Amino acid sequence: MERRREREKQLRILRYASPPPMVAAVTARRLAGDWRGACAAGLFDAHIDLRDVASRYGADDAARIESELRGFAPDLLRRFLPRTSSLALVPTARVVLSRLAEPVRTRPGLRRRGTPLLVATLPATDRRPQRVALRVTDSLDLPNAWYDLPDWCWHADAVAARRWAYGASDDRLAWHTADGRPHRQGESTPTGSPADRAGEVETVGALLAAGRTIAAYEAAGWTVDAAGGAHWYTGWPTVEQVLEWHVAALPVLAAEARRLARRYGATTLHLVNSPLAVDVADGGALTVRAAAPGSPRGGPTVFGTPAPMDVALLRWGMLTPDELHPLVHEALFPGRTQAWRVPEPAPPPPFRVRCGPDWHLVRVADNRIETPHHTDEELRREFLLAGLGGPIGGCAAAVRAWRTGMKPVPKEIRKLRRDLFGRAFHGDTEGLLSLIFDGMDPGLRDGAGGTLMHRLAFVDHTLMLPILTAAGLRVDEPDRDGNTPMHAAAAAAATEVMAALVDAGADPDAVNREGRTAAEVLAAARRTGG
Repeated sequence: MERRREREKQLRILRYASPPPMVAAVTARRLAGDWRGACAAGLFDAHIDLRDVASRYGADDAARIESELRGFAPDLLRRFLPRTSSLALVPTARVVLSRLAEPVRTRPGLRRRGTPLLVATLPATDRRPQRVALRVTDSLDLPNAWYDLPDWCWHADAVAARRWAYGASDDRLAWHTADGRPHRQGESTPTGSPADRAGEVETVGALLAAGRTIAAYEAAGWTVDAAGGAHWYTGWPTVEQVLEWHVAALPVLAAEARRLARRYGATTLHLVNSPLAVDVADGGALTVRAAAPGSPRGGPTVFGTPAPMDVALLRWGMLTPDELHPLVHEALFPGRTQAWRVPEPAPPPPFRVRCGPDWHLVRVADNRIETPHHTDEELRREFLLAGLGGPIGGCAAAVRAWRTGMKPVPKEIRKLRRDLFGRAFHGDTEGLLSLIFDGMDPGLRDGAGGTLMHRLAFVDHTLMLPILTAAGLRVDEPDRDGNTPMHAAAAAAATEVMAALVDAGADPDAVNREGRTAAEVLAAARRTGG
């Protein structure tokens, strides 16, 4: 977290994974005892019948599952679900959620039922809405791999465990003094201070910042067997290089490895998509090493729980205590009253673009992009000349990029575009509506020339579609590949959205550049799971 880019990425994860309107809605439903409403507000589809659970597994297990559901915080969990580098949920991944302390029965060949568990299943591909299915099952389809997340990631009552996981000791936070003052850059806990959880996290962070990866793992309680390469075949990186891929999990990694070994009765844990293995001794000692060629790669994913970064963001002034998730604030600041609220969206600030020898101001206001230094006629002339192969000025290029997605795209527009379509992709309907009502132009195009109409499957289309049509967006507007919003909804297998578009006047027989209709795209999506 020493680099600003890393901190900004963490902020994006928090903002997109659980936007403030979602947090507010989930919290209200959870505190009211409505776990189904909390799931719906957190974009979880709960396929659970507690009466069926009781009939299949007994009253005790049904009561445990119900207790887990009553404390379930899907908005917090979304911050810890496995994601790709583009922040999409890892396709088809399964995530076990259980507060059981004893081992679970999941081995194949059982003559009796296994242990019932809450299991979340992520979307089939990143072209599907980022919704999560929640079920109760006693089968994990061994020997495949799955994720298993601790209760501090998802249960409201895990307050003490959450405080530990976020790097807080009894009397202070990591990178903070006991009186709450954040450390200045380069400052650390004084030498000779008693060892505590906050100090452990600070030590690990300092070693990672210094590039001392193996020393950081050792400080976190690991023995690293770095002999040889992490080799399945010649050319694999060394053990140390592979360990660098997983440093995001390091502050909680030792506890997680021991928890998973205890839960699944394993002495060796294999890492999915990684040439490493973890040995867990009877006394809890941990060794990470290169996996032998041909080793099994199934089981729980050891490095599947990233360590929370909220306290580091507090240290750098990029978050305030009042902006923390309410459950995180409760754990880190017991006794303090949080002034949490859904923030009002900030209108896009004006920005300057290079236009010939000068810098001109461009602004977004009243649902359009404005260029005060140029008339509409001047812009049309530049667009015409550019179409004939002539140069295009900075202001005209900004307007063209906004309306079509064509390059060059000014940096400020790229940021606005990333935020707008990022909110849509992650289902932040309320955030999008607030931006539009505050003057944001909904006609901004993505890199493929699509509009928010092409993202209807990812948001609440019943709210968004009337707003977009009222703003002048066309339901049949194609992107540069000829895909209309109907094609985009079909690719996401969103049949309800397709029906709504037809009702709004969309042509169901429109074809894209490949000559395919939306119905043909839908059929292909259903065949491939995409």
